[in-house]
Amino acid sequence: MNEKNVVSIGGVIETADGYNLHIKGYDAAQHREFNDLFTFDGFLVRGRHIDPRQDPLSAECRLEIKQKIMEVIHEKDTQQ
Repeated sequence: MNEKNVVSIGGVIETADGYNLHIKGYDAAQHREFNDLFTFDGFLVRGRHIDPRQDPLSAECRLEIKQKIMEVIHEKDTQQ
């Protein structure tokens, strides 16, 4: 079976320092689900599943999370 990563952004809150995002999904390479809060400060995405010193997801899944965050933030910015 050829599994794919699943990344779903459940909520986005704009703060003075950037954005807080609730993201859940499935990392196909690691065969595990994740459900966590991520922050985006306008430059970096942070969260325990992104940080290689904590509980990182696969490189492919981390990249997909970052891409989804950028899409959502860009869409939000163009609506303002």
